[in-house]
Amino acid sequence: MASSVNLSKEDVVNKAKSIVASSGWESLNARGLAKELGMSTKPLYRMFEGMEEVKKLVYDSIYKFYDEFVTSRIDKDKALITLCVAYIEFAQEHPNLFKTLFLSNNLSWKSIDSVLDEKWNQSAIINLVNKHGFSFDNAKILFMHIWLYSNGLATLLATNDMKLDSNDIVRRIVTVYKDLVK
Repeated sequence: MASSVNLSKEDVVNKAKSIVASSGWESLNARGLAKELGMSTKPLYRMFEGMEEVKKLVYDSIYKFYDEFVTSRIDKDKALITLCVAYIEFAQEHPNLFKTLFLSNNLSWKSIDSVLDEKWNQSAIINLVNKHGFSFDNAKILFMHIWLYSNGLATLLATNDMKLDSNDIVRRIVTVYKDLVK
């Protein structure tokens, strides 16, 4: 068995994140993680206060990965469209990570309107105000309509065995955007 001395907390979190990516959040447990690391559970409990600490660090790592994924794809001139496309592409490319972040009780939002408070979403809303001269309230309404459509599409792709190519995703988001901006 591998020695925990050779493993850092980061190594353990990365392995746990890989388990979640391949098998889902529900599959993450001490016994399975220890087995994947080639050790018993004892060293895990010496390194961490418990599985709740591991899960928090894994969730934070997934969130950071999502943040980098989305941020790298946002075009500030088309913030809402590129944000929604990135959200959908993340769901399609990383379905178990998407489900962990957005389709589970891990979600920290307390209402649908909590979506508006996310940093990416706030910048997209402000972009709508600046680009179209919408009031902040109207920009929030437009954002929410397009985001809800995008969330439905992302959820379909993450939870079913279907794929869309990037051009089709963009076409669908742009069509909805144009229909709502009229």
